Amino acid sequence: MKTYIKILGILLSIGLIGAFVASCDDDVSVENKNDVSLDTFFITLSQIEGAANGCYAQLQSGGLYQRYGYIFPDAMSDEMVAGGDPNFAPFYRFEFTAQSGPIAQYWTSCYNGIGACNFVLDNEGLMRSNIATSDFTKADVDDVIGQALFLRGVYYYLLVKRFGDVPLKIEFSEAELDAPRSSTVEVYNRIIQDFEKATGLLFDKGATEEGRATKGAAYGMLGKVLLHRNEYDKAQTALAKVNGYSLLPIEEYEDNFNESGEFNDESMFEVTFTGEFGTETERWAQNGQGFAEQTFHSQEYTGWGNLKPSVKLDNEFEDDDPRRTVAYVKDDEKYGPNKEFTRSGGIAWLKFSQLYQQESVVENSGINVRFLRYADVVLMQAEVEYSLGNDAAAIGFLNQIRDRAKLPRYGTAEMDSRGFSVSTDEGIFKAIRHERFVELCGEQHRFDDLVRWNRDPEELAIFPDENYNNPDISQRRPRNYDSGVHRLMPIPQNEIDTNNAISSEDQNPGY
Repeated sequence: MKTYIKILGILLSIGLIGAFVASCDDDVSVENKNDVSLDTFFITLSQIEGAANGCYAQLQSGGLYQRYGYIFPDAMSDEMVAGGDPNFAPFYRFEFTAQSGPIAQYWTSCYNGIGACNFVLDNEGLMRSNIATSDFTKADVDDVIGQALFLRGVYYYLLVKRFGDVPLKIEFSEAELDAPRSSTVEVYNRIIQDFEKATGLLFDKGATEEGRATKGAAYGMLGKVLLHRNEYDKAQTALAKVNGYSLLPIEEYEDNFNESGEFNDESMFEVTFTGEFGTETERWAQNGQGFAEQTFHSQEYTGWGNLKPSVKLDNEFEDDDPRRTVAYVKDDEKYGPNKEFTRSGGIAWLKFSQLYQQESVVENSGINVRFLRYADVVLMQAEVEYSLGNDAAAIGFLNQIRDRAKLPRYGTAEMDSRGFSVSTDEGIFKAIRHERFVELCGEQHRFDDLVRWNRDPEELAIFPDENYNNPDISQRRPRNYDSGVHRLMPIPQNEIDTNNAISSEDQNPGY
């Protein structure tokens, strides 16, 4: 049986799931019908671990990585092409509005997750006071608090990227209070503070149950946020403290995206799913109730083909790059465990699908989301060193990725001949962009990368579809992207309608 954290379990019995309900979208809120008696809670190891588990639950919800957590950034990027499904097309075309139900679900899932984290953090003193008479130790409490801090940082990171200024609530008692939007700077400062504290409390990988946040994941996420804030010296320090991980050999590369390879040496943090639980009704409820232990990713991307690899992405791969045939499959290409199947029906994602093991996708899956993996850290280190002017170090990190793929190294005549000379700053930056594009495709990084580099107006101006290669530039389809509007999503209208501290004047520009 697959190893994973059972997210719900004890929490369903005490009614903790949904104890915090954001004010938007009544359709996806989870009502808390039970009271948690603190006189009989936080007194055993299983109880404090159960409370920590509750902090993870919303990552599995339909608002996040059961569905919309991967749809939004992927559909808005230039590495995907969407079909006509209404859950995908508005984001691919940048036609979404404040009335969008999926956007409200995303917002609500994040704030429900924050509430679960705040419940744990508010009771830190109670847990510590019970150590002497319980079966848990100070280290156990440290780890539980570290997990709650890490996950609160994750939820706020997911919010601030998509919405900018958002309400900042750091106590459980604030759950049902109206709150104004806090500035992006304030939110990022809180995220950084949470990740910094978590690094000093969490266990290392291998010293805790698979699926739980670890010290390495906290340093990795801290480095990522600092990079996004252009704090390169601090990002360099944080990323240098990530240890105990390694890049898988190219022969095992697909283990980064399948079910059998979960929690491998390259994996730093995963959102866990399993195919073993859940009725069809519970799976489609998408609200954090029941056993929402399956993700729709494989069905959405590969089975139904609602998002497919773009022509632009396909152009970016070098002809001999072995990562391409692990990422997706095209007509007449072989796939499957022994390459015994031949693809027909058009291009389709292999990443996070069951096609590594079977001929077709006919069901939802238990494949974990690889929220953070070591390859991303290595590429962030390359970008940090480049930003600090350390060109040789930047090229060295890039070549770690090249060596894993058994491709020519940057700085060689062969790579120069391919158009990737790194003799100039622009050449190094082009190499960083190239490696992040192909290495991390389909993993929810591309849109945020383009925004961070201020390249989104240029790269998202044209649809990356079958017309992308038209030599007549005037015939390429212009995309409805406005960086002054679409870098952020609208605050959900239901939040504006029900939160007395936010009005229509507080809405993001353009909505």
